[in-house]
Amino acid sequence: MSMTKNVVLSQTTILTKLPHVLKCNGPKLVPFFKTVAIFFILFPKSKYKTADMFYLTFKCLPICSLILFILLNGINLRGFEYSYSRRILTGLAFSLLGDALLVYDHAFFIHGVLAFGISHILYASAYGMRPLRVFMLPFMVLPVIVIYLMLSGVLYRPLSYVIYPYIGLTMFMIWRAMARMKIDNNEWTWTRFYSFLGGILFATSDALLALDRFVTPLVHSQLLVMATYYAAQLLIALSVVDSHEDTEMNFCVIQETDIIKIIQEHGKLLSQVNPDDLFALLSAKRAYIKQTVANTPIKAILMEKKVRIGQNIDLFLSRSPVMLFIKPAAQQHQQKKSN
Repeated sequence: MSMTKNVVLSQTTILTKLPHVLKCNGPKLVPFFKTVAIFFILFPKSKYKTADMFYLTFKCLPICSLILFILLNGINLRGFEYSYSRRILTGLAFSLLGDALLVYDHAFFIHGVLAFGISHILYASAYGMRPLRVFMLPFMVLPVIVIYLMLSGVLYRPLSYVIYPYIGLTMFMIWRAMARMKIDNNEWTWTRFYSFLGGILFATSDALLALDRFVTPLVHSQLLVMATYYAAQLLIALSVVDSHEDTEMNFCVIQETDIIKIIQEHGKLLSQVNPDDLFALLSAKRAYIKQTVANTPIKAILMEKKVRIGQNIDLFLSRSPVMLFIKPAAQQHQQKKSN
């Protein structure tokens, strides 16, 4: 099983390397690269302060192009399959709103920051909370402390009530992207790395903007801030290219460590279940599981052992949405036996 898993991961890694992704999705990304180039040609100056619709339009066009890229990659408004893409798409939409509001920053700066904060929440929700990886949190706290020390004394109080929580949301998003890579157990993919690197570049862009706006003016600030920002959004958008498989791995599948622990705790009662078969079943596509679960011995075994395991098997069943296909059948089986 481990050999098969490694082969699948290696194939996914090859297919999601940046050169391959750009080659396969190049035509869909042409509008993004063109609009970014046009923006920097039209507005090369760092201190362009004219708040008009002309500037707003060309500033927002690259993000509109990334929204189009996700739509062309495949998405629907319902169903579990595209939940990751939908959240990234919605995050881009709020980023687009934030871009527009910050053009008129004299009146809508706080509103723009709030819009970007919502986009970070949406990105983090797409990355999920499993695995948790609490040990990574200290790496997120240190940048927050550094930025706080840098900005303390230069932010007036009402603005600090928005900026500091926004910094926390940014670090939270990066934490979830880092945890999602699963780099410590060799389950990482390039697209997961893109989302993490995108978060780092997003934070870099925000830090440069804060430094230029509140601490000291930067040379070529427009180029530095917007280049890192557009690169960040591009990488985050590219993370949807294998979102079908990634969604299954993040939201449908019980973690292997959880399965091993459960089997160890109830080894005698689940002795008939082959762990490799269980891993294979839970790692399959959702549609495949729905079609084939009736033909696997696991369904009958779980129904047979349900009464004996009691609450423990209920916990086992509830830990994965995939197993919800089995639970109703198990309940019907128990009712028939009691009747």
